[in-house]
Amino acid sequence: MLRTRLTALAITLALAATVLVGGSAEALVKKNVSLPKLPTMIGVGETIAVTPGKWNQTVKVTYQWLVDGNLVKGATKTSYKVPTTAMGKLLSVVETAKFKDGKSLFANSVARRVGLLTIAGAAAINYKDQEHTALVLTSPDSTKAGVTKTLTWYAGDSLIEGENSVELPIDNRFDSLNVTAKATYALTGYNSVVLNANSIGFAAPAVSANHLIWSDEFDGTTGSGPNLNDWNDVTGNGRNFNDPITPVANGWGNLERQYYLPGSSVVADMQDATDGKGLLITATNQIDHPNQAGPFGCWYSYNWKGQKTGPNCEWTSGKITTEDKIGFLYGHLEARVKTTGTAGTWPAFWMLGQDFQKNGWPGCGEIDIHEGNGALPNSNWGTLHGYSYWPGGQKSQSTSMIAGWHTYGLDWKPNYIAFSVDGEIYKTVTANDLKIAPWNLDLAKNGWEFNKPQFAILNLAVGGRIIGNNNLPVRTADINKDTKTMQVDYIRYSSLDGYGTLIRY
Repeated sequence: MLRTRLTALAITLALAATVLVGGSAEALVKKNVSLPKLPTMIGVGETIAVTPGKWNQTVKVTYQWLVDGNLVKGATKTSYKVPTTAMGKLLSVVETAKFKDGKSLFANSVARRVGLLTIAGAAAINYKDQEHTALVLTSPDSTKAGVTKTLTWYAGDSLIEGENSVELPIDNRFDSLNVTAKATYALTGYNSVVLNANSIGFAAPAVSANHLIWSDEFDGTTGSGPNLNDWNDVTGNGRNFNDPITPVANGWGNLERQYYLPGSSVVADMQDATDGKGLLITATNQIDHPNQAGPFGCWYSYNWKGQKTGPNCEWTSGKITTEDKIGFLYGHLEARVKTTGTAGTWPAFWMLGQDFQKNGWPGCGEIDIHEGNGALPNSNWGTLHGYSYWPGGQKSQSTSMIAGWHTYGLDWKPNYIAFSVDGEIYKTVTANDLKIAPWNLDLAKNGWEFNKPQFAILNLAVGGRIIGNNNLPVRTADINKDTKTMQVDYIRYSSLDGYGTLIRY
């Protein structure tokens, strides 16, 4: 009993002194040459083996593992599997050396913090070349096997979606913004380590008089389609682009009822258009007025097995986009629009990020400049959509807004967007607005998605959950079968306080 107590006491004292030596004169000649060693980095779940210490005489060694200086019951082998409860605590081991004469000495290893990754070096951003074509992030690699390093870039304190390589091309999207980056090191069983790089600021463009950069007046030959150098005339039923039969039926994400058919958007003579012509998008009921090229299967026409179980699309309509042809970055974009039709009509003038195919929705960002609702015709909505946020505003009048000609506009600068009707701004949204209630976002995780190019979209949808009176899907029986139209006098893109870049792909 006494011997057991003395052994425990000796181990405890060993924590305070690297080497504890017995009190007799003979014991003084016995000494430790080097301490037992643990790996430099230790993670939970790992089995750690001690490298034995060295002594100046032949000895028989035994071990006792300690966590935060406390003995771990039963942990007396040369190896130890680190439990999750040890995360963040100090791990060490005491080596007991028993000499031939029966005397013992103790040596304590240097304690290691469990879960601590150590990265030697710093992260830094520099210009790639004298022409400043790109920024380059340099960061050290970890000496620990299995560590993953993730690079992320930020502009204006907001995450840049999809940018994770060492180089970041420089373009006008960074005007007025500070750009920075970080390297994040991660390994199971360890706390992540983040190295923050320096930031580089980009000046605002020189302020100049606002001027027209690009427009489509839709004044071509009557009956002709949109200019295919600028526009795509969309075909589809809202299912997966590469698979007409997908497990999830979503009707363009909103349970819409139409099939987009090329030829539904044409140049037409148009009363009260500024030049007498405009783009006419027509939604046609396929039961009363079937298209000769039909019928067309919709998302609700098939089950998850791809079997035809439901009706064909009740409607055909038109949708045109500038995706992969023209991109817009900042500036002022507007369209003059008028719509007919009642319940179920959903005209829209909107934008998606050019990185839509790469990052998907909502990471690409969506800007709705004009959304009308045939069931609530007296209002227009302007809205932004990103990860977990959808700020916007509503402009209303006492009579139908969508049935009259109105110019719906977007003012767009870095970290700033404003929506207008007929030149009057009715809603402004900034990146800082997302940091406060009701969104309360950390922009380093859910970025402001609008400091990058977007493409334009004009379309006339029918049905869908968004345009019901109570934000519910409009019942098919409630949608009038009369032909519905969306008229677009023009779309125009201008500079705004020096901002505004047209990109041709």
